Amino acid sequence: MAGFIVLTSCEACNEPETEVNSEISWANDVTVFETALLTAVNLEVRLNSANTREVSVEYATIEGSATAGEDFVESSGSLVFAPGETAKTISIPILSDDYLEPDESFQVELKNAINGYIKVGEPMANVSLRNDDTNIFISDEGYEASTSYDGMSLTWADEFDGEAINPANWTYDLGSGNGGWGNNELQSYSNSSNNSFVGDGKLFIVAEKVGENAYASARLKSLGLKEFQYGRIDVRAMLPKGQGVWPAIWMLGANYPDVGWPACGEIDIMELLGHLPGTVHGTAHWGADWPSWTHQGATSSIYPEHFDEEFHLFSIEWEQDQINFLRDDQVYFTITPSMMQGQPYPFNNPFFFILNVAVGGNWPGNPDESSEFPVFMAVDYVRVYQ
Repeated sequence: MAGFIVLTSCEACNEPETEVNSEISWANDVTVFETALLTAVNLEVRLNSANTREVSVEYATIEGSATAGEDFVESSGSLVFAPGETAKTISIPILSDDYLEPDESFQVELKNAINGYIKVGEPMANVSLRNDDTNIFISDEGYEASTSYDGMSLTWADEFDGEAINPANWTYDLGSGNGGWGNNELQSYSNSSNNSFVGDGKLFIVAEKVGENAYASARLKSLGLKEFQYGRIDVRAMLPKGQGVWPAIWMLGANYPDVGWPACGEIDIMELLGHLPGTVHGTAHWGADWPSWTHQGATSSIYPEHFDEEFHLFSIEWEQDQINFLRDDQVYFTITPSMMQGQPYPFNNPFFFILNVAVGGNWPGNPDESSEFPVFMAVDYVRVYQ
């Protein structure tokens, strides 16, 4: 049988393939730390496949908690993918500063695609600006402590010169406590680096607003780690201000876990009510039990200056049967056993440190429309001489 060849025609076989529109999407959201070195954030837009035609899409920034003109430069434009290209980068200028502020964010929207389509449900990329809390630059001006005292030597100190809070010196109280730590306070204490950290040779304790009438802060303590009986104690600190803000540098008796408060005794080296930013309080608390609790104290003022403007020194001179309270080396209050009103004198026992910033409560009252957050207490050092 003779072979044969069948010839056919197929016009469709010679027609170009139908062009498929490319899906346009963001590569990912972006989170960056806001530092003096940050000048821009870069976001990548991708096509899911190469296209033989030119593909374009418009973009524009949208404010969130970050504000155009203050935190970033308002930006818009078009991205054009040449045939075969599958990735493009958008650069958004960032306006960095060294102020302590909450984490912020803004978005970048894709719209009006040509020869492509924006991925369903994902027109936005989110840009989060983390406040670099270790980059708070504050003046070191203010009152300095002596580096020696007659008849005493430096027993212990935390100069906060490391890269992190020293766990050999400090641990945390956490949560909202019983009844707002007994004072109807509003904050919840955390061990987050947002609320306590070391930077620039100082300890920062930050109180921030996290919701409606909700605040986060930190309360560091040396219980079980560093406890002292008698001596000269110096704490150099800069204090926050604002209605409802309540920073404190204080001590509790090391027997607190066993006998409770107020039987353990409380030594408030410094407390400040934020609506009176030029006055600090030094107070002693005692009592065999809660019904017999009592206290005495005094104030020291620097009006018209405020304690948030530069560092000051808060100290006690503590010996058997007497504690002197000092501000910038000036004694303004003394407690002795003769003032106990028939209650036991608890201040001849070992005590531990507490450093915290509370928000709201019975004494300072709650924040109002004048209150600004976040706020911080900066502690330059804690020193004990004996």
